[in-house]
Amino acid sequence: MSWRVGLGLFVLALVTRLPFATANLYAPDSVLYERGMERFDPFDQRPQPPGYLWYVLVLRAVDIFTGDPNRAMTIVSAVAGAATVALVYLLAARLYEERTARVAALFVMTAVTFWAYGGVAYPYTVLAALTTGCALLFWRSLDPAVPRSSRGLRLMAASAAWGIAVGFRSDLAIFLAPLWLFAAIRTTLGSAVLSAAIVAAAVAMWTGASAAADGGLDRFLEAVRIQSRFVDDRYSVFGNGPIAIYRNGYELARFLGRGLYFLIPLVGATLLSAEARRIELRDRGRAAFLALWTLAPLPFYVFVHVGEYGYVFSMLPGLAIVAARGAIAVAKGLRRPRVFRWIVVVAVLGNAAIYLVSDTPISARDIVRHDRGIDEKAAYLRARLMPGTTVVVTAYDAVLVDRYVGSEYATIAYDPVAFPDYRRSLSCAGAPPCDGAAVDVVLWDDLLRAEGNGWTEVRMPHGSRLRIAHAPRSDSLRVSEGLGVEIAP
Repeated sequence: MSWRVGLGLFVLALVTRLPFATANLYAPDSVLYERGMERFDPFDQRPQPPGYLWYVLVLRAVDIFTGDPNRAMTIVSAVAGAATVALVYLLAARLYEERTARVAALFVMTAVTFWAYGGVAYPYTVLAALTTGCALLFWRSLDPAVPRSSRGLRLMAASAAWGIAVGFRSDLAIFLAPLWLFAAIRTTLGSAVLSAAIVAAAVAMWTGASAAADGGLDRFLEAVRIQSRFVDDRYSVFGNGPIAIYRNGYELARFLGRGLYFLIPLVGATLLSAEARRIELRDRGRAAFLALWTLAPLPFYVFVHVGEYGYVFSMLPGLAIVAARGAIAVAKGLRRPRVFRWIVVVAVLGNAAIYLVSDTPISARDIVRHDRGIDEKAAYLRARLMPGTTVVVTAYDAVLVDRYVGSEYATIAYDPVAFPDYRRSLSCAGAPPCDGAAVDVVLWDDLLRAEGNGWTEVRMPHGSRLRIAHAPRSDSLRVSEGLGVEIAP
């Protein structure tokens, strides 16, 4: 393991992310984080509960120098993404050896969605950096080469880092608990108790600070309760039954697939090859550690909620290490050591090409289309359509529309979960504004499908689009569960 290599990987990752930084807030949650930077109030969705106070405070600190909330968020995303690459290298080198470490770092650096999210206003590269950093500290606390008392001190340090990390990403309280238990049972009882107290104190400090900023503990806890109920009602097995497992499983597979691409067969080689499994299980403690760290988020994502490509970044660093071991296993199985280099080159360049050259979801082109499209669509609306006779329909981007278009345009924020089959009159009573005898219905989201006759598609210079229908106010707007939008009498 070389700290110089780790630093070099950090710089390389940072250099490959900064040029792709977006100019606009990326998603509705990005707007909520911006609002939280202005005034922290999770009860008012500033940002959504539990608020992630430490993350918001870091954004505020960076914003002092940038004067631009979006720029502050993209800088934090890029730095956290680069830090993840370096931390994966350091962790894999301690778990295995230099070859595995370098390959795993290259794999996570060129993972398509991870590369993309290094340039947008989202907190998920921070999630990856925190889970990898904590895993590194937990593994150091298990080092058999140091005395047991020293391992206890290392566990306390790892516990403090975990407690602080929860204030950035509260889901890490669940995801890293198995690793903490794995390390705690291998140290003295006193060290385990003190470590637990440190975690509790760090989490209590975050909770107390969040409550104080949110107007009191009762108000903060009520905000968390409402948000939890919202997730249960729409996504989890507790509110939707077994069908939630299928829905969440499908989304999880989609998010992991687009995060891994060329790494999928390498992960499979590690899991399916008998020889590879035999090699990995020579050190059962190491194998258990890697499995606990990588797979601990899985039950939550399947049974509760997995709502974004970035959610799986809690699993991606571990899967990159598994893929690196798979590349080694394939080369050994073929009995051609020189093939190893080509396996790595194909995986790295293949994923890089998908991000840089293709037009797939979350590729560089897709991010640019979305980012520039916000400005282009907003400019088109202001220049061509009057607020008094225009209704903007969006399934997911209502706060983005409000942020970049302005509240003078009426917006119908369709919720496909709460209202799977939605119908609304275009009359003044049903959908203001009330000027004129007809109204222009504008579909903002690309995911919405224009159905029926009368729609005109307007392409923006960078590829985004608006679908517009001119309809009498006597008609109605209907949105189906499949996000099909139709104007009907």
